Amino acid sequence: MILEPVLFDKNKNSHKVYKEDANKLIKKIEGDILYLDPPYNQRQYSANYHLLNTIALYDDFVPIGKTGLREYNRSNYCKKNEVAKSFEELIKNANFNYIFLSYNNEGLMSEDEIRKIMKKYGAYDLTTKEYQRFKADKTENRNHKANMTYEYLHILEKK
Repeated sequence: MILEPVLFDKNKNSHKVYKEDANKLIKKIEGDILYLDPPYNQRQYSANYHLLNTIALYDDFVPIGKTGLREYNRSNYCKKNEVAKSFEELIKNANFNYIFLSYNNEGLMSEDEIRKIMKKYGAYDLTTKEYQRFKADKTENRNHKANMTYEYLHILEKK
């Protein structure tokens, strides 16, 4: 693998990058627009992106399992009994004018559950897009038989 540096144009814009629990960070930041794209299910993103984490950390580690995963902690957004509570806490504490949440119909929180939480904090809207569901295995062997996935963009104008 060859890694080459990315060339960036210098400008007067400033940027900040955070590596912190979103529910703790949200109490320290503010802005106009907040875009959220949390995990939809029990699989933590860090498990899927472990190669990028290894490149970023540039450390030695002992791979775990057949796929060589790094150790990682599962966030509350990957736990059915915790996700709604954590999500509502995040929305409640968000000091942003507009909040956009990308989520799909196969997520741990239902469309209705998200709507109820977001409506408590301002004007709510929803857009939906239908996609052909990705099938990594043979249809007869899958537990989930749906052919389509619905991607939701939940929109909140916070009061």
